[in-house]
Amino acid sequence: MDILVCLEGSASSASAVEAAIGLARSLGATLVGLAIVDEPDIVAGQPTGIGGSSFKAERDATLLEDAHAQARGWLDDFTARGRAAGVLLRTLELAGRPAEMILSELQNHDLTMLGRDVNFRFETQERDRYTRDRILRRAGKPIVVVPAHPAQAGATVLVAYDGSAAATRALRSFAASGLARDRRVHVASVDDDGADAFEMARRGCSLLAAAGIEAVPENVVSAESITDALLARAKKLDAGMIVAGGYVPSPLARFMWGSVTHGILEHTVVPVFLHY
Repeated sequence: MDILVCLEGSASSASAVEAAIGLARSLGATLVGLAIVDEPDIVAGQPTGIGGSSFKAERDATLLEDAHAQARGWLDDFTARGRAAGVLLRTLELAGRPAEMILSELQNHDLTMLGRDVNFRFETQERDRYTRDRILRRAGKPIVVVPAHPAQAGATVLVAYDGSAAATRALRSFAASGLARDRRVHVASVDDDGADAFEMARRGCSLLAAAGIEAVPENVVSAESITDALLARAKKLDAGMIVAGGYVPSPLARFMWGSVTHGILEHTVVPVFLHY
């Protein structure tokens, strides 16, 4: 198994590295640390006055040098942490637009680890939700999103399942990933009718059983939102990972239909396995 780890300076990225090392040790996987230098945005053309082009060239050169230095620092830290843990690894530094570079590179790997609050445009922007959302929306392969300072939870995995194509795809992708090894798996469905919720969860368990994974159905009936109900159940089970399918990054889409996955992603205290 080959795991891509996206590196930058946020606390959630550091947590993603720690989680990736844990997975590599348990699965015998190889880690690939990837750092991106956003050269296009750093050297993007800007209006300049007389003499301004010379100043801009010097400014661009300084920012690029700093960006490459930071990328090397992250890769060196990743290498040191991985070697100390005894895992196989290699590193990669690329220059280009972060979303496009990551989307291209992750196709070469089985799984990608991404910090929830990553900012690959650190030289030009204070926040960078665009890159994260674009990656999640277009990856087409499994990604584990890790919050900063995740809770020290147990070995249980909670699979959120509603019978949709996205949820089914995520469930099957999780089953194929090997991440269920040595973990207790629970499949949770939320409905106003407990019997209907149990039947839906049971269907999810059947899909996992076909892949050789034993799972326990969880019917969730709650006055809370679906997101809050699932997060509460994950906490009750001491889950160390949540599996969810589907992602709606558009503010308009969230306003019209809402997005359980988006809510889980923003409020979880444990890693989330996604396959959209």
